[in-house]
Amino acid sequence: MGKSAFKLTQSEVAQNVEKLKGFMAKEGLEAFYVSSFDPYLNEYVPMENCHRFYFTNFSGSVAEVLVPLKGRVKLYVDGRYWEQADIQVDANVVEVVKVRANKGLGTELLEDLEKLAPKKMGYEGDRTSLKFFQELEKRCPLHGYFAQELSTLVDFAKMPELAPIKHIPKEFRGSDTKQKLERAVKSSKHAYFVSAIDSLAWITNSRGYHLPNLSSFLGKALATHDKVFVFVDKSTPLDDSVKENTACEFFQMEPEKVEEKLQEIQDQYGLQSVDIDPGMLNVLDFNMLNKVFGSERLAESSGGLVEFHSIKDPEELAHMEDGFRRADKAIYNTIKWVKESLKAGEKVSELDLYKQTTIKYQEQGAVEQSFGTIAGAGANGSIIHYSEPKDDVILKEDDMVLLDSGGYFEGGFATDTTRTFMASDKDGNDEFKKIYTLVLKGTLNCQSSIFPEGTPGKVVDGFARLPLYRAGYDFRHGTGHGVGIHVHEGGARISPASDVPMKEGQVVSIEPGIYVPGFGGVRLENIAYVEKHPEHEGYLRFRPLVYIGFEPALIEHNLLNDDERMWLNEYEAECSRRGTSFQ
Repeated sequence: MGKSAFKLTQSEVAQNVEKLKGFMAKEGLEAFYVSSFDPYLNEYVPMENCHRFYFTNFSGSVAEVLVPLKGRVKLYVDGRYWEQADIQVDANVVEVVKVRANKGLGTELLEDLEKLAPKKMGYEGDRTSLKFFQELEKRCPLHGYFAQELSTLVDFAKMPELAPIKHIPKEFRGSDTKQKLERAVKSSKHAYFVSAIDSLAWITNSRGYHLPNLSSFLGKALATHDKVFVFVDKSTPLDDSVKENTACEFFQMEPEKVEEKLQEIQDQYGLQSVDIDPGMLNVLDFNMLNKVFGSERLAESSGGLVEFHSIKDPEELAHMEDGFRRADKAIYNTIKWVKESLKAGEKVSELDLYKQTTIKYQEQGAVEQSFGTIAGAGANGSIIHYSEPKDDVILKEDDMVLLDSGGYFEGGFATDTTRTFMASDKDGNDEFKKIYTLVLKGTLNCQSSIFPEGTPGKVVDGFARLPLYRAGYDFRHGTGHGVGIHVHEGGARISPASDVPMKEGQVVSIEPGIYVPGFGGVRLENIAYVEKHPEHEGYLRFRPLVYIGFEPALIEHNLLNDDERMWLNEYEAECSRRGTSFQ
């Protein structure tokens, strides 16, 4: 459960860029799109397997990269990563393009591509989504390349051996695979090609922990009305428990043999319609499916199976609630440890905090962290996704500390919570209290909101921002995201640009923040379940799954209105009952 130690020097990155540009000149390419994804289009890709890292030195989870033949590499990042990108890249080699919250990274890149107007551009066919490829090809002629070709230029690191794929017990998963197929697959002539690995983990009721901070496994599948045919690399080990699921059949094989097996399945089933998710299907796999099924049988289905697994079964919800109870305890114990250590005169660094957080999760039964813990002290709290806690940054009594963490427990569903707190028992200064209380108001207002079924996420996003707007503050990220098998799950999104409707059964984060560069940052994140309002028909509300008390040394009660005081008191009373309040 540790951080990746994979590093590159700025000199190595510059050499990689020089080699790529030499290759581009030889191939007649005026630009090259470098993907941040692996062949499974995952968000969280180990830096060893993230080709974008080799050409920028930027280690954030999300970015886009355009390499023009002439000039600097363009790195596109959203507001979470503006500061981090400036710190990590060599500005002589890489230009950081800072994209606003209401505009996508890809949109900004495409606009720059139109201005550049290259006569031919290269891209990675096995790491570029069909959806983005379709946008790229509207703007310039393309030529696809693959990892094997680029590996002659850059020394890409090899990935470690994979853990066995295991079937999870009934109490952690709810519906079995057969029941899920009955919900999702329309007929005996219909199927889904499952390319998103969280959807694959859900439909097969299996977990593998094949990548850091993800409980899912690497593979792809064809889900028919009565069986899921799962394709994994021939070196992938399978636990005997997968045989318990008779509705799944696993094939360990070389990628180039998958096409032949799919053709056999098509000969058997005679499928007339195969749903694909263009946002989670790479171009190489699309070409394979086109050969087997024909373009007339491929139906684009945005999100794929996520519309089904974003709505939690009662058993899934019960397991998630249990996981959050344990995560609450881990975070509470970590914060207590920090305060007690400083009180005893012991030195605590950011890295100590990072490591201790992992230990506290393990003590509660966590088998993996659900993302790299963010542990930022003082001014580092303003770096929204601060990813490199330092051994030489020592927490001081007057420091405000931001801790964002999550874990996986037995069933492989993610948790995610953020608390900002004082490193000691001292009160925060007036400015700390002001920004903390404003963020608290945003969290309480959103968490206590009531809204009609189907309300788009952008409306709910406003509930969290309004108290901050009134004081002249905002934050450069969405208010919330879906949470499930992966810590960031589709099917629910609370942000200024989100038209995704809120539905009963979703599990979402609520995480407003204020970040002041050079001073510090506050983020307060709870996870909540979307449920029907008990009194108002047709309306929804949030029920918190996280119960960790807020920092009393940072709350300016005079800034809270009567409703907010009531909401805070009710929440703290439940935290106190659970033994996780600092009041």
